[in-house]
Amino acid sequence: MTELKELNDFLSPTLIVPAGGKEYRFASVSAQTGLKIQHMMTLGFKAQAGQNITEKDIELISDDEEIDFFRAVLGDTYDELLEDGISFQGLRQLTSLVTIWTTQSFEAAQQYFLAGGRAPEPNREQRRTATRTSTAAASTTRKRASQSGTSTPKRAKATPGTKSSNTGA
Repeated sequence: MTELKELNDFLSPTLIVPAGGKEYRFASVSAQTGLKIQHMMTLGFKAQAGQNITEKDIELISDDEEIDFFRAVLGDTYDELLEDGISFQGLRQLTSLVTIWTTQSFEAAQQYFLAGGRAPEPNREQRRTATRTSTAAASTTRKRASQSGTSTPKRAKATPGTKSSNTGA
């Protein structure tokens, strides 16, 4: 029989982010914050897919709650960042980084970090898949030249010293 290890030994990872010659440590978010982030991500995917979003969904986080949300995502490191004079843009980027780590993976957060806080360009396979599943791709399909399904033979090009079939010359 295999014994289980202490749950917190692997459920409490830490994300370490170098910035300004210092390393900032971010602990895993609480379950409540994680669920809220997951709900926000789901709404984002719905909006991107053109699905209906309600007024209640849009007001998921009010302007007043936004700063509290940053604090909830960044945890104890939030105060340290403010003491070190982080910019608002830096605070937003770190919140996004921890959100990606929370909802996706360390690897996805690392890609975001290495891309300078921009979503990485889709790789070739992702672009090919998107083209295959996109309805816009159907508009690039070539139309048949003939309604009967037959094609008109191509004309031969006249070369010097030969007669053209159209002109007789």
